[in-house]
Amino acid sequence: MDKKITDAIPEIVSHLRKHQKEDLNAFLGFDACIDKITLVVKSKKENGEQEYFTNLRHFGEFLISRENKSCGVELQTKLSKIGGNMVIMANALGSLGFKVDCIGTFGLPGILPVFNSMSPNCTLYTVADTIQVTAMEFNDSKVMMYDPGPYFTLDWNDIKKLLGIEKLKELLTGKQLVSFVNWSEIENATQIWQGILEEVLPSVVMPEKVPYFFTDLADFVRKPEKEIQLLIKLLGRFKQYFRVIISLNENEADLIAKAMGVLLQPSDESFIRSLYNSINVDVLIIHRTKDALAFDGNIYEKCDTFFCENPAILTGAGDNFNAGFCFSLFHDFNLFHSLLVANSASGYYVKTGISPDPENLLGFLELNMKDF
Repeated sequence: MDKKITDAIPEIVSHLRKHQKEDLNAFLGFDACIDKITLVVKSKKENGEQEYFTNLRHFGEFLISRENKSCGVELQTKLSKIGGNMVIMANALGSLGFKVDCIGTFGLPGILPVFNSMSPNCTLYTVADTIQVTAMEFNDSKVMMYDPGPYFTLDWNDIKKLLGIEKLKELLTGKQLVSFVNWSEIENATQIWQGILEEVLPSVVMPEKVPYFFTDLADFVRKPEKEIQLLIKLLGRFKQYFRVIISLNENEADLIAKAMGVLLQPSDESFIRSLYNSINVDVLIIHRTKDALAFDGNIYEKCDTFFCENPAILTGAGDNFNAGFCFSLFHDFNLFHSLLVANSASGYYVKTGISPDPENLLGFLELNMKDF
């Protein structure tokens, strides 16, 4: 039993029940897609019952066994829903009570009806056609397959032409949280971020309290190291206006470490400290399947997740984690409490397939306290 978690949950629950936040405003960009969540059929029985691949390694071994041969892979669609790192995170923030302005690839000439299912707290602005993503889900991981289409061609000039600099200034004014996510798949993301940094933010009226800039770069395994290094340098420039937070999964953290010349370390704490010292941010988070780490330059914390053996959904778990962490920022929680809230938001989503509202979050924390 993790005493630190059992001690923290009542404190978090008590605080959240006493302090409701109704004036939280955020701006998010720039990806949006339609996710088709699928299961991979392994075999069929005589009675028609199907068995699925539940482990990515087993599916990989099946594919390797077909080397130099042909094979067919049958996918069974579990559901079709709104997708994209920005969309899922924005929807989760909306469920938690944020008012969110979203710029993304919601469709042209108008926003596609599928996105009407997002939280009513989200206001959408479209800048390009959307894409479709097929997500093959296993109990331990997922594989996303897509044709990038407009993700590859969208650029800063397109956004300026469709929305205009003045509208962008209006949307960013007064925001307590600004989040640009999925740098990896938006081909011209660095250019877009730089455009906003240089042409919009200097004229934006910031809140009295320094706002937060939050980013999750998504899986950038295909990006060359030079681009990663340029992005990390650009990210540091946002500190002129914001407290900067970067959230990475384990693979993404390893890729940045490699690009920034961070050597292998003997422990999680020494690794995150070394990685933090190589990038210019205020808080570094590494979220993994069974735990999450964070370091803010002074304090290091590690918190177990609410791991689910039979998830309802995996696609979007990290985005709900990120929304939970951002939610915690406005409740003045310490770093450990913030990780616990983030893990709770992700855990509820993975178990139910639904982004939690504050009451769901509280109920999930109370229900799971006995498990620790």
